[in-house]
Amino acid sequence: MDRLTYSTLRVREQGSVLFARIHRPEADNAINATLVHELDDVFARAAQADHTTVVVLEGLPEVFCFGADFGVISDAARSGQDTAFDPEPMFELFRRMAYADVLTVAHVRGKANAGGVGLVAACDIVIADESATFSLSELLFGLIPAVVLPYLIRRTGFQHAHYLAATTRTVDARQAHAWGLVDALGPDSEALLRRHLQRLGRLSKKGVARYKTYLRALSPLAEHTKDVALATNREVFADPDNVRAIRRYAEDGVFPWESRTADTDPAPATPPAPRPEPSPIENTVTVPPQGQRPAPPPALSPRALGNPRFREAHGVDYAYAAGAMYKGIASVDLVTALGNAGMLGFFGTGGLALDAVDDAITRIKKGLDPGRAYGMNLLSNPEDPDQEARTVELFLRHGVRSVEASAYLRPTLPLVHYRLAGLGTDADGRLRQDHHIIAKVSRTEVAEPFLRPAPAPLVRRLLDDGLITPEQAELGARLPLAQDLCVEADSAGHTDGGNAYVLMPAMRALRDRVTREERYPGEAAVRVGAAGGIGTPEAALAALTLGADFLVTGSINQCTIEAGTSEAVKDVLQGLGVHDTEYAPAGDMFEVGARVQAVRKGTFFPARAQKLYDLYLRHDSLDDLDPRTRATLEGKYFKRSLDEVWRETRDHLARRHPARLAEVERSPKQKMAHVFRWYFVHSTRLALHGAPDQRVDYQIHCGPALGAFNSWVRGTDLEPWRNRGVDVIAERLLHGTAALLAERLAAFGALTTGATAPDNG
Repeated sequence: MDRLTYSTLRVREQGSVLFARIHRPEADNAINATLVHELDDVFARAAQADHTTVVVLEGLPEVFCFGADFGVISDAARSGQDTAFDPEPMFELFRRMAYADVLTVAHVRGKANAGGVGLVAACDIVIADESATFSLSELLFGLIPAVVLPYLIRRTGFQHAHYLAATTRTVDARQAHAWGLVDALGPDSEALLRRHLQRLGRLSKKGVARYKTYLRALSPLAEHTKDVALATNREVFADPDNVRAIRRYAEDGVFPWESRTADTDPAPATPPAPRPEPSPIENTVTVPPQGQRPAPPPALSPRALGNPRFREAHGVDYAYAAGAMYKGIASVDLVTALGNAGMLGFFGTGGLALDAVDDAITRIKKGLDPGRAYGMNLLSNPEDPDQEARTVELFLRHGVRSVEASAYLRPTLPLVHYRLAGLGTDADGRLRQDHHIIAKVSRTEVAEPFLRPAPAPLVRRLLDDGLITPEQAELGARLPLAQDLCVEADSAGHTDGGNAYVLMPAMRALRDRVTREERYPGEAAVRVGAAGGIGTPEAALAALTLGADFLVTGSINQCTIEAGTSEAVKDVLQGLGVHDTEYAPAGDMFEVGARVQAVRKGTFFPARAQKLYDLYLRHDSLDDLDPRTRATLEGKYFKRSLDEVWRETRDHLARRHPARLAEVERSPKQKMAHVFRWYFVHSTRLALHGAPDQRVDYQIHCGPALGAFNSWVRGTDLEPWRNRGVDVIAERLLHGTAALLAERLAAFGALTTGATAPDNG
């Protein structure tokens, strides 16, 4: 099939399966005439294609489809145009889905309402996430689900369809499964869908076509049914009372049975799609009679946490990422496990040779299920900008879509190259962003350049070198360099030990100010995420409450089966508490005094690293060290003479940085710094290999979040690190956060109404 581009759909092919995702997030995936036309075109093309046997219809994670777009009807009424909604194209779309020569599969997550239920009912197979809900809200506005009911009755029988239409109640996925609307459901509908497609993908086009022809003969839809459905639909949508009710709801958010009061909020700028019943998140507060304990809060979907635009941009199911850990500690296995679970993992490229990074990307792509996402870490390298440029070239060659930009003090040419090389427009002139940067920042002055467009001098250099096109340069001038800003508070790695309660509001205020000044369009909105200290549901919920659009974890992932470090390190990490880490000098930025957070329990590394830095500050050369200090360094820290350390360091510089070697040899102070830096490389190597006789010198970057996590899972199956899959702990953390959010909202609702809240501590 030719490459398909639509305005309301995202379409992709995978072998004999065509995936069509409804994409109208600005209108809750509501149905308009364009969507009906484009869906009909997709199913018609699929039926005619020789190799396509299955079409999977999906929505967004929070909403499958919410029915007719009331905003369109309201706009027509306001301008005096005809408000009647021609139902025939929709009826014919449902008929094509039910009887065309292709198997149709609905993958339902979140809300399906009104016409959205019709899309589900018309499919051959319906797979639902446990978060899915189903409702027919038409009668609330005097409407009738006339086009939907013939297909719904075909699935559920008359009485169940009648009950849904008459009561306008919302039923969950389990009830829909019991009634026959859903064929299969589970907590991980993506995995469930993959299992079904493994079998459906084996079917031949000829066999599917013959089977669907037989179904048409076995259970035909009478033309009389169509005539009655269309006549009824036209009648109710032309009724002036119903149009007034629709317009009142779309413009003012007022239901037909409600009275508008003087203090009603003004109409929103963009009319919402109809929403007769609250979403799972909004329906979390149930007010009980005075003095009674509130009912247990309903479960929330972890997929609903965070910003849906983050999920859409990075192609993930959860607004959750695992940050990179250097030397491949954030390993191939870690990244693929998270990717296949619908989350984003960043491979730790720091300290690795380029061919090792190349091999890692190849293995990650091979290990991921089709369509799953992954990311790579991109480290600022002011000492070797060519290395950074070669890394970006590698990422471009592999088609890496997401990078985590770390340790940047200002934008660099390779970083700008990566961002702009992913910009373009599709056949309809819509912006296409293929490269996404998550900029990790801990200071506002560092964050601001990422919030601005790429610096003009760097853009001109890229244009002059032919690395980007004029169109890409022009598009980049209207967009921020990074559309995701990760605010890094107290954590492992390079950090200023910032306080999230201070940093998050400051970064969000900065984001809003720059957005106003640059006059960014809506598609350029910057998302602000949180990292540092996130190891429990309480911490994750605090970050979300501060306005985090996405969560990034780090330390907790180092103590998992997939982490690329030694079992000896994981044994140490498993026993940490919240006070067992300490700030120490950073080896890669030793001379400037940068600091990292590392494990102090059972190790001497933080104290010895600080001692080396103090000696560097007080002395101008190794020759200035007194004999006792020199003996301590050689006997306890280095386990070899300083001369041996320098020879090894000199050989390394000669191989990797020959130009710098001459400069270092001319400066006794620089020579001392490089000898001392050897200890940091050595202590990292000891930890990665788990050297049993030098455990006290392990350099293990870690923040207090892991101690909090260890306390949270104590006494559970996740207490031993050998049970900690990186995807398992992520899902456990997100489920815990969603449950805690529901609990807190319920308690807040009870307190504001005078009811007795449960004692949650």
